[in-house]
Amino acid sequence: MVGALALPMLFSVTPLASLIGATNAVQAAGTTSAFTALPSPVRLADTRTTGALGANTTVTVQVTAGQSTPTLPAAGTLVAAVLNVTVVGPAQAGYWTVFPTGGAVPTASNINVDLASVFAGESLTLPNMVTVPVPADGRVSVYSLGGGNVVVDMLGYYTPAATATAGRFVPLAAPSRMLDTRTSNTPMTPGETRAFAAPGAAGASAVALNMTAIGTSPGYWQVFPIGTTPGASSNLNSMAAGQVSANQVIVPVDANGQFNVFSLNGGQLIIDVVGTFTGAAAPSATDGLFVPLDTPTRFLDTRTAMNPLGAGKRLLPTWDVEVGVAANPAIARTDVSAVLLNVTVADTFAAGYVSATPAGSNDPKVKSRTTSNLNIARPGQTLANHAIVPVSSRGFDIFSQSPTHVIADVSGFYLGAPVAAPFGVPDNADPTPVFCATFTSEYINPANPGASGANISVMQQRLLDLGYWLQAVDGKYGWSTQQAVMAYQKFNNIAGKSGNVDATTAAKLSYPNCRVSAGTTSGDLFEVDKGRQMAFIIRGGKLVWALNVSTGGGYFYEDESNGQKFIDQAITDNGNFNVYRVSDTPRYEGTLGTMYRPRFVVRGIAVHGAPNVPNYPASHGCIRVSNPAMDMIWAQNFLPMGSRVWIHD
Repeated sequence: MVGALALPMLFSVTPLASLIGATNAVQAAGTTSAFTALPSPVRLADTRTTGALGANTTVTVQVTAGQSTPTLPAAGTLVAAVLNVTVVGPAQAGYWTVFPTGGAVPTASNINVDLASVFAGESLTLPNMVTVPVPADGRVSVYSLGGGNVVVDMLGYYTPAATATAGRFVPLAAPSRMLDTRTSNTPMTPGETRAFAAPGAAGASAVALNMTAIGTSPGYWQVFPIGTTPGASSNLNSMAAGQVSANQVIVPVDANGQFNVFSLNGGQLIIDVVGTFTGAAAPSATDGLFVPLDTPTRFLDTRTAMNPLGAGKRLLPTWDVEVGVAANPAIARTDVSAVLLNVTVADTFAAGYVSATPAGSNDPKVKSRTTSNLNIARPGQTLANHAIVPVSSRGFDIFSQSPTHVIADVSGFYLGAPVAAPFGVPDNADPTPVFCATFTSEYINPANPGASGANISVMQQRLLDLGYWLQAVDGKYGWSTQQAVMAYQKFNNIAGKSGNVDATTAAKLSYPNCRVSAGTTSGDLFEVDKGRQMAFIIRGGKLVWALNVSTGGGYFYEDESNGQKFIDQAITDNGNFNVYRVSDTPRYEGTLGTMYRPRFVVRGIAVHGAPNVPNYPASHGCIRVSNPAMDMIWAQNFLPMGSRVWIHD
């Protein structure tokens, strides 16, 4: 829920095509400015009352004074507006971005709706604070690629100022955690309003915070000034019990630096202080004035060559990446104390947090952070958050607890001296063991046989690289792929061994893996490991392929030979043997049943293809492999006459 429903303000929905060619230049871009926080948020738009946006559509919002918003500044007086934008479900997959009306849709995004978010349906609520330049007519546009509902609340604005007393940003040397109810055992209760005092905020006009909530059930969180009543807006939204959600907040504070937080349904709350905005009693100065860019500028995209770590290289667990600021042509000046970012994570591998801090403000040997800007909930998530980040002379640093790609778009910067950088450059160590395969190019999602697509191709190539045979990298989760998955699960002792890529298997496959190993490192042979229910094709002491097999089930069975019935036990003999007979017959009828293209090893026991190769011992004594695997063995002549077969527990 995004606060309470309220009457919509004046706005219009427009197909994107009709905006192309429009002219409404942002005259204020590059102008120094001071910030004014609104006494309480003002709702500008709520498409839930007028109709959702369609795909590739914009909604235009007036952020200056109008008939329904008389308390806002007049058009032509703003440099930028600070908004809280919330996408409300149901929504389709795609990105949302906010930009000055009449300008080009930027490549940067503010909110990302991924497939998992789509499945949330009407419970979806994705908020993000946005700072957007304002053109002369006072209109900004919200573009949606996929469509859905959006709510826009205005929190404050920047007005031109060559120097100023109030409204200048004063960053901390590094973001600081002021509250964590998990450690103080003081969670907020349903319907509670609690006052907090931000350290160092006495005398300030407002404080910039990064808020993180862990709700006990679906509900919203509001941050508002002391002595006021919360309105229809919200800052954070909990979609489910235990969900971790984060958003940046700028809130006015009283003379003692206090502000209120309301929680509809309660939960844990974490607050990190980023900095303060000066009050009326501050001296007049230029330090802390805000300078917006014409359009958000991409400073980092680890998916591309715009990556100090190397083109396309994601952050691995507990890695940092430093991003320069002063030398970037979009800024090209050294008197920068902080930047205003939109930080986005994509192709995430696991739950974890992301923290943006000044470069050089953290000890490289300490592989954790005390503050966070983003909280990743699951693999594959795409998530964005607004971040005001102090910078050093080396720029800013982004740390990730888990593997992910990171995108950083800069919307503007604050004047002032860079903060100190007491520590050296990051120390990033690859956790991949020597001679083993590192993380996959993209996360391997859970899947079942019958699935298809590019992610299945990534999974198939991963299995082949690790030594598990399958027919082809064709993006189709067929039988041979299922058998390879089952062999992988057996070798890695993954519970179930079903041949389905469950969440555990997906995570294991995506992280560093060492190539499957056999029980010997010499000779040419076919090794059958009954304990693992696997077979290994070995040439010159090196593993060629690992296969899923099913050997003797140990049960007693009745059979007939030469007219005589007998009872035998389904056992696969242990020992070193040699292939003594082969039969290229699709349906060979032997004493141990019907076999596909068998190669006999000992006592009527053969390696042969079968239509059923389960994850447990099930045969009469033979070594079952899949029919495609048996075709491969024949095609490559991996079990020629006289070749060695080693069978062991």
